[in-house]
Amino acid sequence: MKHGREYHTAWCQVVADKWGYAPRGLLVTLLADVGTRTPCRECGRPLNAAGESSARGDPGHALPAPAPPPDVIPLSVVGLAHGILFLAAGPEYRERLRETAVEPATPLLVGGQRDGMVVRIEAARDEPLRVIQLDPRASFRNGPYQVHLRRPLLRSATKPYAVESVEPVPQA
Repeated sequence: MKHGREYHTAWCQVVADKWGYAPRGLLVTLLADVGTRTPCRECGRPLNAAGESSARGDPGHALPAPAPPPDVIPLSVVGLAHGILFLAAGPEYRERLRETAVEPATPLLVGGQRDGMVVRIEAARDEPLRVIQLDPRASFRNGPYQVHLRRPLLRSATKPYAVESVEPVPQA
């Protein structure tokens, strides 16, 4: 948080509530820059399950508890045009991708570097597409990719899954 007596090292309930009500109040900083603040005791605990109240006691903003998402969906490149990369998943992933939200600033990672941003998912096709706006400085990499799923953030909780990141499949 920009102000306060504690600093947070994980996505705890306090940070989740702040994200839900005032996300601009969150600040990512180096541990060396937290000053005299003390570590948050809640950061080591898991977030509340669905049906439980949040830390502010607001039952209307309880966190969803879907089944844990499968970690990875394989993707293949089906096109590249004007800085937009099109990645397709097999038809067997269509339903899961219809239940997947794309949150703002979901990254395309290549070698740990952000090379673009996931714009949207089109799941109505036989091969559902991920549409990615590439960073103009990024060099295109042809080959298999994968999408990592996770539970959505509080603000995007209308669907049970969210895209965590898209990245090339690591070479063995």
